[in-house]
Formats: sequence, structure tokens, C-alpha cells
Amino acid sequence: MCVKELFFGLKEVIIFDNRGMGESSVVSPYDPISLDLMAQDTIALIKHLGIKRFNLLGWSMGGIISVLVASNLPLDLELEKLIICASPAQPLATEYFETLYNSPKPPDLPKNIQEQKDEFMKTYEKSFIDYMVEHPDIFDKYAELQLKSNCPFEIFKRQWKAMKETNILSKSKTIKASTLLIHCEDDGIVSIKESELLARKIPNNKFISIPKGGHTFWFGAPESITFINEFSSI
Repeated sequence: MCVKELFFGLKEVIIFDNRGMGESSVVSPYDPISLDLMAQDTIALIKHLGIKRFNLLGWSMGGIISVLVASNLPLDLELEKLIICASPAQPLATEYFETLYNSPKPPDLPKNIQEQKDEFMKTYEKSFIDYMVEHPDIFDKYAELQLKSNCPFEIFKRQWKAMKETNILSKSKTIKASTLLIHCEDDGIVSIKESELLARKIPNNKFISIPKGGHTFWFGAPESITFINEFSSI
């Protein structure tokens, strides 16, 4: 289940990779990487596509980037709705990613779909695993997408470092767009307290706390997609 499938029929959906990941390249592995630069990349893409008015959804690190976009939006662009999902407001410390960041060499990657699924079963949250066990076709597809994805280890480390150095609390106070915050109470990667902090700072926001589901909230709590679609359609 991908983002385009989740929001199919609502509006035109544009999905893009952050610099250095997926199909978004950098000139060299040592090109600058920061969340401010990724926000500038986002604005540049929007302008390149000739879009003037838009909604913006960011999940996890993407939520940080979305706040940076919303707080520094050029006058010729109009952000109608901002949707922030499971995103940290302050520098994040997560044991799994911190251990990976400090590793001297890349981990051994899965070689096939079954190995990728086994890796998910070892490292992902219970809500994700429960959903995938009940939906084996989606599990196979998700594992295949992950297996084929381009996620260079050096780029991951530099993105993680950039994320740890970014605090968006002060900038969130300047957001003018109507904002939806969604966070699952059982998120084991980013505490729901982070969204609670943002909800106290962003002037015009609606905060939805979801009792079940984890960081990949759309799997464990599919009702969240209804909330997003309804908010976007208002």
C-alpha cells in the first residue's frame, strides 16, 4: 500500500525522494545535506512544476521538512493545508538508528524478499508486523519495494546527523496554514509527546491522537487516512 493508493481519487498526488535517496541524486556522496536544504529542494520542485497552491504532507523526517517549508514559504506560493504525521519537534535520539549511525560499515542487506520480510519482523513495531501478517500480499509488495530501493548508507548517516541537529519548535510558531497533526500513541520511534509539543506551538492546528498503530501509522491505524482525506477536502 503506497501513498498514491491511499489517496487515490482525492487530488493529484506528487511523491518525491529526499536528496540522495531513491531517485533523487546528489552530485557526489559529499554534497551538502541538511533539512533546510531539503526544504529548499521541495520549494524548488513545486515551482518547477508550476504549482501555486498546494497541500503538503510530511511523515517522520518529512514532517520536519514540511514545517521548514511552511515557515519559509515564498510569497508567490500558497500552502492551503499542512499535514504532519509522526514527526519529531526536537533533535531525536532513537537507539536503533543511533546504533546504525555509529556502525563503522554498512549492515549486511537482505538478498531477497523473504530475507527482507525477516528483517522487518525483527526490527519493526508490533502494529506493523500484525498488519503484515494479516495482509501477506501487501507484505510481499512492501518488502520488494524496500529491497529495490536506493538508500546509500553514507547518505542515511548524513541525513540522520542532519535530523539530530534540527529543532523546529521556534519555527512552528510562524506557520500560517491550517495544520493537521496525527500521531499514534504506540509509536516506538517518535514519541507522541513530540506532536503534543507542536500542537502547543502551531497557531491553527487540529491534533488527532490515535490509540493504536505505530510509526508507520497507515498500516496499524487505517482510519488515519480518512482523517487526512477529510481534512484535505475541507
